[in-house]
Amino acid sequence: MAISATTIDTMLWHIHREIMTRHGSSAAERHMAPLYWYINTGRASSGFLKALYNARPVLVARDLAKGGSYDEAIARVCKRIGYENSD
Repeated sequence: MAISATTIDTMLWHIHREIMTRHGSSAAERHMAPLYWYINTGRASSGFLKALYNARPVLVARDLAKGGSYDEAIARVCKRIGYENSD
């Protein structure tokens, strides 16, 4: 499976939609911010993106909705998807 910009956008939309359904659009923007930051700043490796793609969006959404700092949110997502973060 190739990771493209379209694949990433679609994956993020599915996660965003899960949060928006449960918490509303404003909360979804806040909860998605750590993941957008991690991916858009180039910190997310292809291994991370592939693991995220294979994860269930609802479970990733739950981890992001728990809040906390960006580092805490990304650490929860990494643990959920089984990715060893070297940062």
